[in-house]
Amino acid sequence: MTNETGSKAKTNAVAKMRSDLEKAAEGLTHTSESDYPYLFFTLPIWDQSGLNTDGFLRSLGVSQAFVDDVSLPVDKLIEESKLENFLPSIDDLADRSGTDTKDPEVLALSKRFRKLEAVLRKHLGDVKVFRVGQVEISCFIVGRDKSGNFAGLVTTSIET
Repeated sequence: MTNETGSKAKTNAVAKMRSDLEKAAEGLTHTSESDYPYLFFTLPIWDQSGLNTDGFLRSLGVSQAFVDDVSLPVDKLIEESKLENFLPSIDDLADRSGTDTKDPEVLALSKRFRKLEAVLRKHLGDVKVFRVGQVEISCFIVGRDKSGNFAGLVTTSIET
């Protein structure tokens, strides 16, 4: 396989992943003090040390000098959590709608979130959630794609 063929295959894989993720996330929102959609993103990995808070911040372009300048400890700037703790459970969805887990709309919405989780895990390895910022928090559902880059979905959480 030539470099051109390999490059075209990687481009096609990223396009397929993006299409699948956008389709699975279509119409779903992250609920906090406001509702925000899930949007696709991809980032080159600048630090091969693994999918961790420091490496992810560096891939976002946040340097240690910036962290030092804002006098904010890294653990206040970025927080890591598991995907299953981030996406709403059926109980969360029932609570938000003021109904119960047997409500057809809650069941359908829960099924869509479980499908989104499955699509994320299908296309990405080591999926985690990084919450970056305070008050208006960028929430990155991120993993490594088949090319080795960071990719996933980003949404916003408002927490005053």
